[in-house]
Amino acid sequence: MIKTIHNIIICLLFATLCPSCTEDDMITVAPQMVVEGWIDAGGFPMVFLSRTIPVSSDRKDAAAVEDFLIKWAKVVVSDGEREVVLTGKTDSNLYPPFVYTTGDMRGEPGKTYKLTVKYEDFYAEAYTTIPNPVSVERIYIDEDNAIKAVINDNPDEKNFYKFFIKVAGRDAMFYSSNTATIDDEEYSFPAEITLDIPALNIYNSELRYYEIQRGDIIHVKYAQIDASAYSFWNDYMNLVDVGRNPYFRYNRNPYSNVSGALGYWFGYGSTKYLLIAR
Repeated sequence: MIKTIHNIIICLLFATLCPSCTEDDMITVAPQMVVEGWIDAGGFPMVFLSRTIPVSSDRKDAAAVEDFLIKWAKVVVSDGEREVVLTGKTDSNLYPPFVYTTGDMRGEPGKTYKLTVKYEDFYAEAYTTIPNPVSVERIYIDEDNAIKAVINDNPDEKNFYKFFIKVAGRDAMFYSSNTATIDDEEYSFPAEITLDIPALNIYNSELRYYEIQRGDIIHVKYAQIDASAYSFWNDYMNLVDVGRNPYFRYNRNPYSNVSGALGYWFGYGSTKYLLIAR
């Protein structure tokens, strides 16, 4: 199974989607930088950079995607008190295997973090604040091998929540559980949420979700997010769902909170859980 991380999906999504166009129908646009970055409460910043992939009638091999990665940028994160320059490094456990990060700054709830990226003629910046971490009431795998999480909410606050999934031995990082992007106004609490696991196979669009196998070790990240993060992940969820339908075109860019580039920079008030499929 060929794995892909979110920023490669974003590269493809931010390009103008035109599944039935001919070469004459296509419009050439200047490349843009794509930023995919986040910082968890208690975690280190992670940033992936790329350029948009132009739309063409030619099929691109997965390996060609690496040609659009940005590996020589200056990436800086500031928490208002000090700045840290992130180090770009190869990580063979990731695909594509290049990330900007540091072990010199951990996310703290309530703090605001500024991200700046400089590369050739590109310059981008974004701000995010890490919300307070949240916990589930209960999380388990039911008799149908579905992951269920029971969550609660403070009715006196406006809140958004998000689940991410990582399967041990398959994934080196957390991926979006698209069925679990939550606006508290749309649920009655306590609420039971069913989590999906993305298939991560970019060549077979029929394989939408991964089916849990006996003995699987599954990591779940549950995060409180802000309105910007909710807007992006809600758009992303809609794009994944609608984009598979050949009769509809989803040609709107997902929400972005980055100035000077496409993509996102989000803080997550997160708590992590581990499940074993018996």
